[in-house]
Amino acid sequence: MLTMARLEDHRLITGKGKFTANIKPSKALVVKFLRTPIARGNILSIDISTAKTLPGVVCIFTAEDMASDGITHMLDTSNPARDDGGTIVKPRRPILNSYEIKHLGEPVAMVIAETTEQADDAIEAINFNYNDSDSAFLSGKDIDSQPVWPEAHDNCASYHNVGDFSEVEKAEKISAYLITVPIHISRITAVAMEPRIALCETTKKGKSIFTTSTQNPFALRAEIMQTFSLETTHIQVIAPDVGGSFGMKGTLYREDAAIIWASRKLKRTLCWSASRSEAFISDEHARAMHGQARLGLDSKGKFTSFSVSLDIDIGAYISKRSFSMLNNLGGIAGQYVIPCLAAELRFSYSNTMPISPYRGAGRPEATFMIESAIDQAARVIGIDRAELRARNFIKPNMMPYQTSLLFNYDSGDFPAILEEALLLSDYHNFDKRRIESQKRGRIRGIGIATHIEVAGGPFGMRIKELARIRLSKQGNITIAPGSMSVGQGLETSLPAIVADVLNINANMVHYVQGDTDYLPSGRGSGGSSATITGGSAAINASEKLIKAGNEIAADVLKCDISNIHYEKGNFYNQNNPNSSLDWAEIAQYSNQPDGIDILGEFTPSAPTYPNGCHICEVEIDRSTGKCFLQDYIAVEDVGTALFPILIEGQILGGIVQGISQALGESLIYDETGQLSTGSFMDYQMPIASDFPKFRIKTYPVKTKINPLGAKGVGESGTVGALAATLSAIQDALKSEGSDAVEMPATPNRIWKKLNNVK
Repeated sequence: MLTMARLEDHRLITGKGKFTANIKPSKALVVKFLRTPIARGNILSIDISTAKTLPGVVCIFTAEDMASDGITHMLDTSNPARDDGGTIVKPRRPILNSYEIKHLGEPVAMVIAETTEQADDAIEAINFNYNDSDSAFLSGKDIDSQPVWPEAHDNCASYHNVGDFSEVEKAEKISAYLITVPIHISRITAVAMEPRIALCETTKKGKSIFTTSTQNPFALRAEIMQTFSLETTHIQVIAPDVGGSFGMKGTLYREDAAIIWASRKLKRTLCWSASRSEAFISDEHARAMHGQARLGLDSKGKFTSFSVSLDIDIGAYISKRSFSMLNNLGGIAGQYVIPCLAAELRFSYSNTMPISPYRGAGRPEATFMIESAIDQAARVIGIDRAELRARNFIKPNMMPYQTSLLFNYDSGDFPAILEEALLLSDYHNFDKRRIESQKRGRIRGIGIATHIEVAGGPFGMRIKELARIRLSKQGNITIAPGSMSVGQGLETSLPAIVADVLNINANMVHYVQGDTDYLPSGRGSGGSSATITGGSAAINASEKLIKAGNEIAADVLKCDISNIHYEKGNFYNQNNPNSSLDWAEIAQYSNQPDGIDILGEFTPSAPTYPNGCHICEVEIDRSTGKCFLQDYIAVEDVGTALFPILIEGQILGGIVQGISQALGESLIYDETGQLSTGSFMDYQMPIASDFPKFRIKTYPVKTKINPLGAKGVGESGTVGALAATLSAIQDALKSEGSDAVEMPATPNRIWKKLNNVK
């Protein structure tokens, strides 16, 4: 365990953060986009003749202008499959659309002006002619209707059977109980505190410097290079402070590509920043799936099988980012011994914004599926929900444990974590609290969710992470990771990890990030991997630095390297303790003009599996249906608990996002394809007073997958919270004889259930 204050807090909470908008030069021209106001139709004409003559307008570009330079579409990153033998169609996403409208808010023209007001005036002056399609708007539940892409013959973009359904069917036939539960997981968006922003400057020599709010500058650089056929020397991506990303800011967007192209064409500095309403329709969405889950049990309550059948609404276009549910499907095994597992996943097109990963990226959904089925099974059988889970746990002496669907857990103590959570929540005395709530005219419910997630992935991929340590001639040490901090506190944790290895004060280690000119590659932020891989790469770089120092010290002090002893920033000749060199002297003797430059790396041999148990307690007002959180317990195994204050912050933030989706967040399109929840007036976001004081505890079980023993923490809070919160609400409703409420459990929906209103 490493303890120190969070270094980034002071500058961020006092308004001294360095975000892209803070460093936008005064010479930057303003970019605005004209967008499609309908979700399905055809573009007839775009007349910019009047708009381009307005004061301050530098130029206006359409798809035709980009096509003249041979740039038309975004990079195709998808790899769909059809296990059902259906036709595979991969529609290309135009950077600027000029033909068929497939979803609300597609960019069709780019205005470049001197001021925001002038750009807005030009947008209004463009004569944009279009017609509505004869075909109706298709939502995610219209998968069997007229195709979004007619050449596909249906709306199925990719179809996958995973696991062995024949074995599941055999197990179901001999099961004493077969529980079927509906699955509905709402479409949401990340609503990052800092909306997307793109700033591009192109030098006279043709190098584009692209500064943006991204969680993965290196992956972004790779996409830009492929899209525009550029060499590494012609593109630099810089990500300063980032105000939230959560997966949504992990790719090259259409707006980014258009701005980079225009900047290179004009050799001017351009900047676009999304408004909040613009972000709702142009940021990639997330989750969006429905289907059913089936759990088999024998007469003793042991699980015999589990299967899911899901329709996943991927929006109008497909990419590699559409498949987060498939990539993390192993999570439906949960923490349990389940002999047979299988899943059917259909990824379907609709006239909506495409989806991408969002905090947890398939793991919260998987946990919700298995945990909802277990809750229902406990009610049907008449057994306590905690007891049913305990009866089916994978025990510590069974580790490592290969599930029957993909994941291989290396370590964990699931029974102990459940017991700890039950104790902290006073679970077995819940009925007393329920009676007290009834006296006050309220309904009380308690929910349980045990969860497992996969971290340091993606699953099945071994991706190398890099970290660079630079020792200046003055003896200053700088760590530059390939990982990217977007709120996790890496500015605190990585210097502390380096300082621990080098046995020096952490204040002596400087931190830089988010500049692709610092490193050849990097993983950025994603998959709860920053500490696992970035921290391990930093350890490797630190050890290499000490080794380099030993070699230089041995040469300067004229002794065998075995006689060199390093301690607290100094190298000693053990045979002559009065003879030593500090880091500044080591740098001076290195014969390198800028000091010593070390590149460390780490490639995980396998993913890790953070896990935990969440217990949520709620009260519901009978008259309004409003849900009030009364208590929330989270016991988490994140491996070695290196930085308790960072761990608690990450878990707490994740829990809040999971609860928020459970209670209110939902993107809803009306029958014409307009977004009904396109602002904070309608899209329900929580405030601090909505939450109780969370009680978070770690129960570390060290992993051997990396030298830190850490399992990852960034997403575990969300993975457990979605299921635990809805479990508590359903428990409250069931106590009144009501059916389960569909996600999100808004007051109106809960009130209708309590009053049997359809």
